[in-house]
Amino acid sequence: MVTTSTQQKLKLPVQLIWTIGLICLLPSALNLLGVSFASSQTSRNVEVICNPANLKLFQKVIYQSLEGSFVHTILEWSAVCTAIFTVILAFAHFYIKSDIITPIIGVTLLCAGLIDAFHTLAADRLIEAVADNSQLIPFTWAVCRLSNVLVTIIGVSIFLISKPKRWEGSFSFIIAVTLGFGLFCYSIITICATSKTLPQTIFPNSIITRPWDIIPLILFLVAGILIYPRFWRKYPSLFSHALIVSTIPNVATQLHMVFGSTALFDNHFNIAHFLKIIAYLVPLAGLILDYIYAHSQLLIALKEAQLYTEARENAQLAQYRLSQLQQTQAQIIQTAKMSSLGQLVAGVAHEINNPVNFIYGNLKHIDEYTQNLLQLVMAYQQHYPNPPASLQQLLNSIELDFIVQDLGKILQSMQVGTERIRDIIVSLRNFSRLDEASFKKADIHSGIDNTLIILDHRLQPKADTTGIKIIKEYGQLPLVQCYARELNQVFMNILTNAIDVLEESAETTNGQHKIPSIWIQTQLMSDDLVSISIADNGGGIPEEIRLKLFDAFFTTKPIGKGTGLGLFVSYQIIVEKHGGNIWYHSTSDGGTKFVIEIPIHSENDVVESG
Repeated sequence: MVTTSTQQKLKLPVQLIWTIGLICLLPSALNLLGVSFASSQTSRNVEVICNPANLKLFQKVIYQSLEGSFVHTILEWSAVCTAIFTVILAFAHFYIKSDIITPIIGVTLLCAGLIDAFHTLAADRLIEAVADNSQLIPFTWAVCRLSNVLVTIIGVSIFLISKPKRWEGSFSFIIAVTLGFGLFCYSIITICATSKTLPQTIFPNSIITRPWDIIPLILFLVAGILIYPRFWRKYPSLFSHALIVSTIPNVATQLHMVFGSTALFDNHFNIAHFLKIIAYLVPLAGLILDYIYAHSQLLIALKEAQLYTEARENAQLAQYRLSQLQQTQAQIIQTAKMSSLGQLVAGVAHEINNPVNFIYGNLKHIDEYTQNLLQLVMAYQQHYPNPPASLQQLLNSIELDFIVQDLGKILQSMQVGTERIRDIIVSLRNFSRLDEASFKKADIHSGIDNTLIILDHRLQPKADTTGIKIIKEYGQLPLVQCYARELNQVFMNILTNAIDVLEESAETTNGQHKIPSIWIQTQLMSDDLVSISIADNGGGIPEEIRLKLFDAFFTTKPIGKGTGLGLFVSYQIIVEKHGGNIWYHSTSDGGTKFVIEIPIHSENDVVESG
């Protein structure tokens, strides 16, 4: 759909239209000043001319008698050449844009020019003609002008009635139209040239000197006022607007013939033939301006595309820099966080470890002393089975038999508790691994187990929910060269997310029986690749957030509970630091499975660590 502003641009310049109008008026103005454009005619006595003694006069008279024919031929062939140039540009336009409208209109103009060419060839007797030129030239002129306007109207009407899309890019359709119009034009001229008698077309003593030219005059006016403007509104272009403007010289041409020309090669005859050239030049100028306009629009489009590309590249660069900044910020935050956490954990573990070791070491002595004291009490009971009443009362009040039975259990539970505390301390120290921040061999299973020990309190049953079941399927893995502390951080992030999802799922199951579970599986994929998969049977990951899962600072957790750095940092650790891969997919039970693959010997990290 062409906008009104664009349609206004697809008009010939006003200056050009005024110039065309002035050119059409100029010959008449010069006539008023006494200038004549008639070709000279001879009226010499034939006997005098043919006398051998007057050879030079004979040559002069011959040239004078042929002057009108020469001028007529030059003017006609100028119009024909203009039509040929127009159709060549029209076909070039078709080759570039596959727009079938322009070449068809160009072909109609060419066919009109071909009629003029046949008319000129017949007048010059270059093709066989029977009738005298005094009848042939004016009659074929009128027929040519009539055919000219009819062929153009028919060509334009094809597109006003039908839709050109059906023939778009069809070269065969153009050839068919060209041959059809060409055959029509040739047939008209052939009929005229071979006719022995032709109707009288010139009436010198009448107001309308050439009545046969009235019909073309009327048709040119109808086409210029009604048909061509409608065609331009439907298919706006500088070329189609040039058809409207060409009505000016075409009408001026016909006016000179209808009301002025009284003989061959007279003043109005030659003016009309000159203005006909202008009528052919106007569509050619419109087509050239159409090319110029299309070129300017192409330059504008290229400039806009360049600006768009530059803006897009700048936006992409800004986005990349922002992404890099976010990554750097996230890494700094996480590194500082893990460093502080590691120092805190290491410090707490060290402070707790000393008194726990003291308690754990003394429990053995307490157990030994307790057993000795119990043996002593049992010996007293054997030697003094009947103690005094006050002693017996004391024994009954302290329930000595129960103490003997329960004391061992208490000491055993204390030992188990202290061993549990020692295991937690070891796990905390192993998880933080301040002594193993460098790239070295580590046991993957040990890192997972230490992480599970730290998270054990979240796996235990709560008041309103069952505990989370851990299912481990460990394969035979060799020691893997890695950053152990950071790898433990990845396990912590993924396991924590899985536990969060399972807790949320437990709140929304409405009492339905579903044991929350986490499956941990490891396997050796190849000689230099291990796989760790962590799956849960929670609610899965919504479709709308899957593409953002590894983005920095993206989280679905409430404020204060999630930072949006866990999976982002995990991706950085696995992919960039270890040269591995991490991805996820939905499981058959609706949960999510994260898969981590890392090389056993990462070349990138070996180089970095070296």
